Amino acid sequence: MIQRLATVAFVAAVILGSIWPMFLGDRIAFRDVNHFYLPLYDYVSERTAGEWLPFWNPLDHTGLPLIGEASTAVLYPVRYVVYSLPLTNEWLMNLYLVVHLMLASAGAAWMAKTIGCSRLGAVVAAIVYPLSGSVFALSCNPPFLVGAAWIPLALGACLSATAIRRRVVIAATALSMMVLGGDPQSALHCVITVVAIALLSTRGQLKQAKRSGHSWMRCEWFRSVIVSFVACVLAVGVSSIQIAASLDWSRQSVRAPDAGPRSEIYDFSLAPWHAIEVLSPRPFGDLFPVHRRVANLIPGEGRMWTPSIYAGLVVGFALLCRLVRPREYFAEPWFAVALIGLLICFGHFGVVWFLQQIPGVLQHSESAIGGPFWMLCNLIPGYSSFRYPVKWLPIFAIAGSMVAAQWIATERDRIEGRVATALLAAFVIAVVGAHLAIDHWARWYPIAPNELPIDEYWGRLDVTGGLVIVRRSCLWTVAILLPLIGLRWFAVPIRERFGVASLACAWAILIAIDSVAAASTLLPTVNISQERQLSHQASPPPIPKTRVLRTQRGMWPQRWRQSHSDERALEVAASERMAWFGRWHLVHRQAVFNSMVSIKSRSYREFWSACNQHLGDLDFEQRRVFWRQIRQWLAIGAVSHVDGKASTAAGGMTLVAVDRKTTEPVDRVRVFTRWMPEKPLREFIGEFGRIDEDSLADGNRDGGRVPLPHVAIAPPSADPGRTARVRRTTEGAIVVECNATCLLERCVYQDGNWNARLTPLDGGPSRSRSVFRSSHLNQAVAVPAGKWIVSFEYRPWWKRAAIFATILSAILLGILARLPNQFVNPTVRGIVFFLIRGRLLRSFRPSNRNHQ
Repeated sequence: MIQRLATVAFVAAVILGSIWPMFLGDRIAFRDVNHFYLPLYDYVSERTAGEWLPFWNPLDHTGLPLIGEASTAVLYPVRYVVYSLPLTNEWLMNLYLVVHLMLASAGAAWMAKTIGCSRLGAVVAAIVYPLSGSVFALSCNPPFLVGAAWIPLALGACLSATAIRRRVVIAATALSMMVLGGDPQSALHCVITVVAIALLSTRGQLKQAKRSGHSWMRCEWFRSVIVSFVACVLAVGVSSIQIAASLDWSRQSVRAPDAGPRSEIYDFSLAPWHAIEVLSPRPFGDLFPVHRRVANLIPGEGRMWTPSIYAGLVVGFALLCRLVRPREYFAEPWFAVALIGLLICFGHFGVVWFLQQIPGVLQHSESAIGGPFWMLCNLIPGYSSFRYPVKWLPIFAIAGSMVAAQWIATERDRIEGRVATALLAAFVIAVVGAHLAIDHWARWYPIAPNELPIDEYWGRLDVTGGLVIVRRSCLWTVAILLPLIGLRWFAVPIRERFGVASLACAWAILIAIDSVAAASTLLPTVNISQERQLSHQASPPPIPKTRVLRTQRGMWPQRWRQSHSDERALEVAASERMAWFGRWHLVHRQAVFNSMVSIKSRSYREFWSACNQHLGDLDFEQRRVFWRQIRQWLAIGAVSHVDGKASTAAGGMTLVAVDRKTTEPVDRVRVFTRWMPEKPLREFIGEFGRIDEDSLADGNRDGGRVPLPHVAIAPPSADPGRTARVRRTTEGAIVVECNATCLLERCVYQDGNWNARLTPLDGGPSRSRSVFRSSHLNQAVAVPAGKWIVSFEYRPWWKRAAIFATILSAILLGILARLPNQFVNPTVRGIVFFLIRGRLLRSFRPSNRNHQ
């Protein structure tokens, strides 16, 4: 017991040691966790604290479903528990990331034990999996870290040989947590992996069952498939609210199957040359805080997802030892999963891409053709709605961790000596080559200094500094490889003289040093209080609560592109907060029309496409009128302008310049007595920007209200005597008075789930009215003659059914968790036997009636 507690404490200390800056008042300041999820989860926690089930988010665009964006994690229990603590937003996010890194570590250790690894193997998996670049780097994208944290539990439960009841409960819980946490793609990847491993092991298990005289239904691969199926059904039921909301919103979003071509599917493909990162932590330099990533000199490098996929040299060496044995590629499923998972991550680097490297061959063909990710997109219906091949990296990482956990308990053989010698020689040569290239790279790679790649955050590429990092990375590999070989070669003498425990401690310490050194420098961090103070000093004065339009000129300071600074991460974090970049406006509870969201509506994308096309035909005055009309149409009452060509200096830092001001008054609720059928969006946008000569003649060139074309789905009115007016009471109720049917329009998006209720002002029964889409981005309701109080309610059509399915599935999962194995296992086998041998086979038998 004491030994087990010491092991757990050691692993926990290693994980915490890799994120030690978070305990000193720092936070990760890179990508989405910096400008997207940090403010988003703060807003979601406020909504979930005040509402039982918040469905609608009014602060992004003209509104969108809050749960429909799966990444919001509204229903995720771990987020709810963590964000209920009395801590600041930044500290809560730190805790959220730490919890999931610990969960990933515990899950990897448990999975290693379930597949038969030794205690040392479990410790290895518990360290290398969460601290691998493929998983630890997901700290900058929390939903994907959530998925990676639950992957070991899902795979381990589906593929273990324990009781069916336990396997189903753990797998269903893990899969549902992935969906609720915002990463349904990882849940799908787990199911695909389980099916692939079952197929890989089918042949051998069928032969063994035939020799022993057992039914094929007793084979472990068949049980794994059944467990996965039952777990998927329960997981879908438990997370049915999230799934229903996401599917409903996806139908009208840019992810819909008929939304047109989506070139971003293959974004963040892992370039094949990055496979060397399994053996060295930074063989291509680093991006921050100074741009020293020499891989950007390679044509076709593409966008970076993670600075490195390094998971410790023990993983890379174990994979390499398996790689040099071609006949054993599929003998052990985890190596096959790691290999295939890495190939899937190559994305658009498919078979055709390799052929295209030959001049004149298939130059006009899609480069992804023939690759594993391309096959998934074409074989699995709807899979192309997901994006980014590198989302398979956690599967590669967990499979590589299992290979290392199994390899470390085996005896060495001759081939390992050859591999170690070749590897040591290769990296010694690389060290010498990098050392020589530091002084002579300009002659070997002739390129003008002003033609070097530029990053808008981290500046122009510093090739010399990058080569220094490459040399340091290769030296690190050599430094770790030597003791690794020593422990492997002299394992027997060490074990005989010092004992098994001493050998295991030596392995654990070596792997811990390697993993912590690589992970602790993987992502940039900033001091929380310093970043807050800096952004507060340079931010513009606050404005009243209203919908805001973000505009930009150059976006980020030009000095960032041309200079280097060790404090650049702090400058970027403070500037993003000031500029309301991403979703920082949510911290101030301000509504922003053109904010960054996970999944935007198709109408919103078409709006910006039509605007960009139309603006090219307008002069300066027409553009000014155009944007004024747009603001009136969408009830935008303020503008936040970011000027990257100007900069603000605060505390010696270069920050972005932001100007925020209110514009003309706008009405979010309007009433019309005349309207017409909705026009196509491009035709509708084409009417904006026309200058009304009468308003200009009256001297209203700067402040006058330009006539605005409003359209809605309703029959046109021909009665000039119609009158209508709308007002808001002090309680915020909408009161409409009209002498004939009129149209009440709200500047809120209609996704199909808004309903209106009309209550007579002088009392009487209320009536329900349909709300329809108006002018593409708004909504409207027809109001009959009279005086009415109009209220709007967001009532999703799937709400009751999804809540019922969630409650029922949770109850079934709870019952299953409490039932004894003696009852569950025979029941499941009986149901499966009935389905396969009974109903299903009966459907393939010829009918006697057909032969008569």
